[in-house]
Amino acid sequence: MYLQATVLTLLAWFVGLFLDANLDWQPKGSLCFTTLFPLLTMGLCILKAIKENGGKRE
Repeated sequence: MYLQATVLTLLAWFVGLFLDANLDWQPKGSLCFTTLFPLLTMGLCILKAIKENGGKRE
């Protein structure tokens, strides 16, 4: 689960980097997709892990 979350978060960061650099928005990078997408991805991975465990603590 940790490896999957790490890989997906890095992938989301690269997607955000690509979009921040290539969207015609002034000033460049002000949309902060490089921060938004990894945070959303990690949050979804955490919610998925909680759902799979049934809310039980390890």
